[in-house]
Amino acid sequence: MSNITPVLTMIGLDALMIVFTLWVASLRAPLGALGYGVAAALVSWLAVLHLGLSTHSLFPQEISGLAFLAVITAGVAVVGCVLMVVAPVRLLLERIDQGQLMLLQGVRVFFGAAFLVQASTGDLPAAFGIVDGITHISAGFFGVIAAYAFAVGVDGPRRAWFANLFGLVDILIVASSLALLLLPQIGPHHPMMYAVFLPAPLWLWFHLFSIAKLLRQRSSATQPVAA
Repeated sequence: MSNITPVLTMIGLDALMIVFTLWVASLRAPLGALGYGVAAALVSWLAVLHLGLSTHSLFPQEISGLAFLAVITAGVAVVGCVLMVVAPVRLLLERIDQGQLMLLQGVRVFFGAAFLVQASTGDLPAAFGIVDGITHISAGFFGVIAAYAFAVGVDGPRRAWFANLFGLVDILIVASSLALLLLPQIGPHHPMMYAVFLPAPLWLWFHLFSIAKLLRQRSSATQPVAA
């Protein structure tokens, strides 16, 4: 089967991720010029990613699993540095509430559905595609449930903890198994990499920002009240 359809599907999902992320981040207050800047940066990276993947020039074709895992880890670190160092972006993430951070995971259900489709058509190994699809759908669903819990004020922190831990484990297992087990079968320029190198690092950092907020809230709740 031609790989054109999976490529276009993943590009469309990445574009959906960009639009959805900006929409959720602007729910409480308009982003203004910052929103255009973030959109331009993400679209530019998607264009570079597509160029590198489509020409098979982004990575050496025979890259080892350990080296590829190191590249994924470095990519996550670079995204974290950008989120932490670029002051307007950092302030935006600190400003948005837990419900928004949880809702940002919701778009993962569409990526999970795409992985199930790719497993059914043979574009992904069946076992990996099915498991990854189901866990991504579950992570997105749990994020939406946690966001709803915060919106109605019913046990939001507990649901957020579960959604964050489940989502983090999902990302870490998928990234490590893809690099260490699946890479020889699909290669480093598979359409799956559109998810690995654009939305996945953002999802991971959204989880970490949410967990940091939960820890701060727990710490402040246990502080003794001054007499």
